Amino acid sequence: MSDNKISIISEKFENEKTGEQVEGITVIIDKKLKNMFDIIIEKEGIYSDYKEVMRDVLFSGINNYIEKYKSENNSQPNK
Repeated sequence: MSDNKISIISEKFENEKTGEQVEGITVIIDKKLKNMFDIIIEKEGIYSDYKEVMRDVLFSGINNYIEKYKSENNSQPNK
């Protein structure tokens, strides 16, 4: 798995209304990631582009972490 790589570009932006600094991220969909997304698009049949796949993969990953942290917190003894 060590040959799995992803290209991500990060930029800082300023919200014109609030002045808040936010980070914008660009993900380059190529090589193995593109191949995997192509498989997901073909197998699932519900996606029309890589943005849709990226959205669902991202939220699926976030949900996995949420569940992991919930189960870790539930397994700790009460103080």
